[in-house]
Amino acid sequence: MTTQREQRKAQMAAAAARRSEPDASPAGKTAIRSKPVRITLDLSPELYRQLTQWTDCAAIELDVPRVALADAMRAMIRVAAENPAEVLDRLRRDRLRRDRMR
Repeated sequence: MTTQREQRKAQMAAAAARRSEPDASPAGKTAIRSKPVRITLDLSPELYRQLTQWTDCAAIELDVPRVALADAMRAMIRVAAENPAEVLDRLRRDRLRRDRMR
């Protein structure tokens, strides 16, 4: 009896073998993930307060009882993907500040 892990390993090996065939599709183009990916994020208390305050204000602006944190994060990720320069600038500033504190 094979485990799920062994089955998945065999599937990955078979997919890799197919990619080595002539005229094979490039890696990453053959399968589309259908299940959502779960992530976990640890926030400082201050950053969490900022996020919950933002969602409270967004709920008022949208005239809805509540904006879920997950929905807000998804929207923020989409905006970041559309405007990567602003996010990259923030990452640079945060890294500089962290490096100075060390």
